[in-house]
Amino acid sequence: MARQARQRGRRASGAGRWPVLGVALALAALIAYVGWVKLEPRRPVAELAHPITALGRDSTIDVTLRDVGTGLAWSRIEIERNGTTTVLASARYPAETWRGSGLHETAISAPLAALGGALGEGSATLRVFAGDYSWLRWFRRDSALLEAPFAIDLTPPTIEVLSPQHYLKLGGLDFMLYKTAPDALRSGVAVDRYFFPGTAGLFADPAIHVAFFAVPQDLDAKTAVKAIAEDTAGNRREVPFHAVVKPRAFANRTLDIDDPFLARKVPEILDASRLPTQPDLVAGYLYVNRTVRQNSEARIKEVTRTSAAKPRWDGAFLRQPNSAPLAGFGDRRSYRHDGAIIDTQTHLGYDLASLRQAPVVAASTGTVVFADYLGIYGNAVIIDHGLGIFSLYGHLSASTVTPGQEVQRGDTIGRTGETGLAGGDHLHFSVMLYGVHVDPVEWWDGKWIRDHVTAKLEQYPRATATATRDE
Repeated sequence: MARQARQRGRRASGAGRWPVLGVALALAALIAYVGWVKLEPRRPVAELAHPITALGRDSTIDVTLRDVGTGLAWSRIEIERNGTTTVLASARYPAETWRGSGLHETAISAPLAALGGALGEGSATLRVFAGDYSWLRWFRRDSALLEAPFAIDLTPPTIEVLSPQHYLKLGGLDFMLYKTAPDALRSGVAVDRYFFPGTAGLFADPAIHVAFFAVPQDLDAKTAVKAIAEDTAGNRREVPFHAVVKPRAFANRTLDIDDPFLARKVPEILDASRLPTQPDLVAGYLYVNRTVRQNSEARIKEVTRTSAAKPRWDGAFLRQPNSAPLAGFGDRRSYRHDGAIIDTQTHLGYDLASLRQAPVVAASTGTVVFADYLGIYGNAVIIDHGLGIFSLYGHLSASTVTPGQEVQRGDTIGRTGETGLAGGDHLHFSVMLYGVHVDPVEWWDGKWIRDHVTAKLEQYPRATATATRDE
């Protein structure tokens, strides 16, 4: 009996220990989990969105903060200059749960203008600090996650317009000379929403730049023109200068669009542009005349973004031989179908017709930068003539040149046709300034080129070194 009682006691004692052991293990697991979460060893990381070698009055410091564990608890951006530290931006991120804030990434954009120029100009150091909700934060030294030296520059570069007279017509262009300070990184002419970059390196004085500028046909003749210069810190100086812009009225034309034309052209352009077919031909035409037209101009802007840093043209541009004009630059076109106006657009070039599949010649010396299908222009060739001047030849039945090929004035580059949005065999000819269409008539006029361009280039001694264009 006693032996049985002892056995029962041992069994009861063992059974009592199991719940205690289970609780202990569970508690140990809980402590381990909490410790694993809250004793996170990794600190937050900071990264600059863009380099900050120099900052100006309107600059911002853009920082991305990341934390993979408990989440960000606070952040601070400081600038030290001449031994004085100034806080540019700071924030706290409250905890949402016992684990932390749960904020694992945030972007901070801190404008330097918030300090009101109190730092002055000169060398400075950026430091970025941040903390998380790890318990180890109480044992960590408050050291910077990111540190970067930079210069504070609050003074815009100077720019001086040298050419005294500028006369142009709406939709046309003119040529100017100006001088900038050595710290100018980007300069040129601003006309409303358009910017036309300048070119350095043509003259013995490296500070002298040249720039073509236009007052495009979609602006008012009273639009102000400004010479601008920007430095690496983003400081910008604007200098309005005198330019007489002659207003002009563009022709209004109505074009009738019939169903056979739609049936022929809409599928061709959509297929050649690798776009879906449109069962409704009128809807397809409107898509071509609007969206494909916009895409064509965007492609032109891309192709003409950079240009040779010296004049490549040789006197007046050559007009397509033995051709008659069908339509002019800036024509306001209304498109009529079944007696109703369905769309309006502006014609940005000259249509020139001669014989079917007549040879098309290069208007002047230059480099072919595009030879392919171009939406509403069909098969097209674009030639760079330097200093931002480009010529475009559209609706070709075929081209005989390739990108990168050098051509001379009068060289055959293709044959006329009716590809793209053309109703018959002809050449669409455009002159562009960095992709902005201007009136080609000026470039067919040798006197205009001499008076507006060549005479100004002869005012100062020319450089012998290779020129480089401002970016």
